[in-house]
Amino acid sequence: MKKVNLLYDATIVCNIMAKNSSRSGIFFVAYNVLLEFLKRPEYEVYLYADDLIKLRQIVKTCPEFSNCKIYKFSFLQEWVAFFRNLKNENKLNNGSSFLRGIYGLTASILKKCYILSENSTKLNEIDAYFSPMNAVPVVIRRNKHIKCYTILHDVIPIAEECKHLAWESKWFHKLLKSINKEDFYFANSEFTKRDFLKYVPNINPANISVIPLSTGKPYEKIADKIELNRIREKYNIPFGKKYIFSLCSLNPRKNLLFSIRNFLKFIEKNNLDDFVFVLGGAYFDDFREVFNDKLKEFGNIEDKILQIGYVDDEDLSALYSGAEMFLFMSLYEGFGMPVLEAMNCGLPVICSNCTSIPEVIGDCGIQVNPHSDEEMVSALEKMYFDREFRNSCVEKGIERAKLFTWEKCADIIDNKITEAAHV
Repeated sequence: MKKVNLLYDATIVCNIMAKNSSRSGIFFVAYNVLLEFLKRPEYEVYLYADDLIKLRQIVKTCPEFSNCKIYKFSFLQEWVAFFRNLKNENKLNNGSSFLRGIYGLTASILKKCYILSENSTKLNEIDAYFSPMNAVPVVIRRNKHIKCYTILHDVIPIAEECKHLAWESKWFHKLLKSINKEDFYFANSEFTKRDFLKYVPNINPANISVIPLSTGKPYEKIADKIELNRIREKYNIPFGKKYIFSLCSLNPRKNLLFSIRNFLKFIEKNNLDDFVFVLGGAYFDDFREVFNDKLKEFGNIEDKILQIGYVDDEDLSALYSGAEMFLFMSLYEGFGMPVLEAMNCGLPVICSNCTSIPEVIGDCGIQVNPHSDEEMVSALEKMYFDREFRNSCVEKGIERAKLFTWEKCADIIDNKITEAAHV
């Protein structure tokens, strides 16, 4: 059987070494779907990325990608990658106007010269192009024999209910312009599918499929007290105190001030002095100052709210496992991966009752109106004081989490690629 030559956009996978907000849910989708393709003998996978220098680095340093083949569209892309690297290191801005001019000219020529490589043997042999988030490049679009597949995550920058939370997103608007009725798309939830059909009429409804996502890494319940204590010490979580855990990138959409306000109401109402709120996740820089200023309005709460920042992947299972409950009161999610991670680790979840999150949690936790203080405090009391209910959520959550695997996700994608190949 002839292998499918698949060109995979690994641009976001190049963030694998980062320890900031660029390693969010979308990164883990791109990373894990790629790993699934690499396991399947029916695919010959070629990697493409905007930054060839960074791509070569991860192929060289990450064992899981050591046998991957790198694809480049033209030699001019090498030049752009070289100058982009200088720019990222601030060497270009501080350098001569001659270097800056060469970079601008090369980038401009590259956009116009993609067509020079469209008849190359290698590109002619590519059967499918897969993008985990970005618009399909012009050079691929011009090769009509290549079938294109893209994962759709959310419509945050244009959705009416969250426009006030969105920031300018160039890659997203570029994606919107590229969407058409011939390409194939995968939505990360039924909610995301409905949203794209609502806001982007260029999509053919027959060409969009829903894929179940899974967790960023394989997380599990940790019972080892030595490991749980090590994590407490590493992240300065007080010994002898219980903690609520929340993990997300710190931006307005995550509704963190709502969660913190109602946690403080909950512990004050019930006179709980042995409880703290542990908040993990990288900051969006333009929100850090606003967030910290708002926290000050709650008074002297430094001993109640612990911001531990970015959490290493290998520490997450223990952080989840050591907590009393997990809070995820986001106002808008395309999927809601942290909810699934918490369930995998046997941690009961209180989450929003909106957008895609109910599809993940099912009946395994408490869903709350993310604008209702009364519902939030009531949910915290129910989960904390009703141990029988809490234990039921834990058991059901562990079982439900087993329904979400990257293998199932890749099977749906694989079936669509195979289907299209025989049309």
